[in-house]
Amino acid sequence: MGEVITALGLRKSFGKVAAVKEVSLAVNPGEVLGLVGPNGCGKTTALRCITGIIKMDSGNVLLAGHDIIEDPIPARQALAFIPEIPNPFIYLTVWEHLLFTARAYSLPGGWEAKAKALLRALDLTDKRDVMPLELSKGQKQKIHLAMAMLREPIALVLDEPLIGIDPKGVHLLKEWIRDRKRAGGGGIVSSHSLPLVEEVCERMAVMSKGRVVAIGTIEELKARAIGGKDATLEEAFLRIMEVTENRPE
Repeated sequence: MGEVITALGLRKSFGKVAAVKEVSLAVNPGEVLGLVGPNGCGKTTALRCITGIIKMDSGNVLLAGHDIIEDPIPARQALAFIPEIPNPFIYLTVWEHLLFTARAYSLPGGWEAKAKALLRALDLTDKRDVMPLELSKGQKQKIHLAMAMLREPIALVLDEPLIGIDPKGVHLLKEWIRDRKRAGGGGIVSSHSLPLVEEVCERMAVMSKGRVVAIGTIEELKARAIGGKDATLEEAFLRIMEVTENRPE
């Protein structure tokens, strides 16, 4: 199989504000790309263009080889997206979210046992018949995790997936990401948590002011910092941002 995610020349403006400027990213099978950058740099907008949630002004996106615009159904079937701000269906219970997922993606028989195991692992069993408005932010985010984990997606797009998640849920998420990589999947993880990026990602892209200003393996980016390969990822990120901020537009 070719690249799991291919994004070429993405551009998106809101009025006169260019949020994403010629962003190109690629993810191979068995690989996760970390996407980092300061608040407002365009990460979430780029990810929402990649997933088809918002319409890009120009560019091309392929998910598991399927064009998100020209061939949206198989593209979305290959995708699992976890948003930064949890937004489950307010009129569905926790269990009904999993039932909806099973029906929408035509999951084979036996999904119920897996769904019950996920609820236990995410400490949601006693919330099975509860509506999202009665849940905490972290519990709402766990609904999105459970819906994604119930399937076997090829392409993962995770936008700040750890927000509000307890350590047990974080561990489960990391293991799921590793499992998807072992199965030949891959994805993009946008996070302000550099330890998460270093733990689950093979490469990292740094965005600033709507552009990708650096991309490479974790080791390659560390080498850019003062102290070279012995630098921390935080030091490498700060060095990249320092150089970028001093660069003329």
